[in-house]
Amino acid sequence: MSAPSGRLHNKVVLVTGAGQGLGRAIAVASARAGAAVGLLDLNAQAASEVEAEIAGAGGQALALPADVSRLDDVQAAVERLSRRFAPPTILINSAVFARYAPLAEVEPDVVDRMLAVGIKGVLLACRAVVPGMIAAGGGAIVNLSSVVGQRGIGYSSAYAALKGGVDALTRALSAELGPDRIRVNAVAPSAIPSPMSRSNLDEAGWEERRRRIPLGINGGEEDVVSAVLFLASDEAKCLTGLVMPVDGGFTAAGIIPGVDIRKK
Repeated sequence: MSAPSGRLHNKVVLVTGAGQGLGRAIAVASARAGAAVGLLDLNAQAASEVEAEIAGAGGQALALPADVSRLDDVQAAVERLSRRFAPPTILINSAVFARYAPLAEVEPDVVDRMLAVGIKGVLLACRAVVPGMIAAGGGAIVNLSSVVGQRGIGYSSAYAALKGGVDALTRALSAELGPDRIRVNAVAPSAIPSPMSRSNLDEAGWEERRRRIPLGINGGEEDVVSAVLFLASDEAKCLTGLVMPVDGGFTAAGIIPGVDIRKK
């Protein structure tokens, strides 16, 4: 994963869900771009491994084991990060708990956890960092959303509701926090090859997606990371309230018919 050198120089970044997947990739790229990075994750071992990886490459990072759905946990993590480096002026909300299922198989306890991590967790992380951002004269928040929140895709009702909520929250907070010079944006990827998405779509499904996407590419982690770092950086100083698709034109073209996301 690469990032323009110095894009986030002297910034302190808090990444939720930093122990794996996109959160990990964003955290590593942020460190390479010059930031000191707080690695908030429920999995303490995973967060520590990412800290060691960043430190081994000459970067600065701090593992912050915490449950993003618990306010006390999040506030304590922000306080630890602030004491070690400085209050974070960039927040990347990447933590997610996601399950796909037909409506008849949607389980209430699974939905509760999805919303606790993916909506409540975003709100609590924002609440915890905003005072420090205001004191610093501004900041940037980037939420990880999904095209599923913008287009009707079967077998994803709970996840679609979750990510649609993230989009609405992004717009609402951009209006509320704009006067404090805090920008709030979101990145909405289409499905990219990952352990979770590969379990929901077989190879034929991936090829069908690629063929019907206007640019003819499914994209990868690096495309999402690049968009996140751009929105987090001062290069995007005039952008707020934006939900940016990273999808090869999927959202513009509409739903891809005939692709069943259920595990084959």
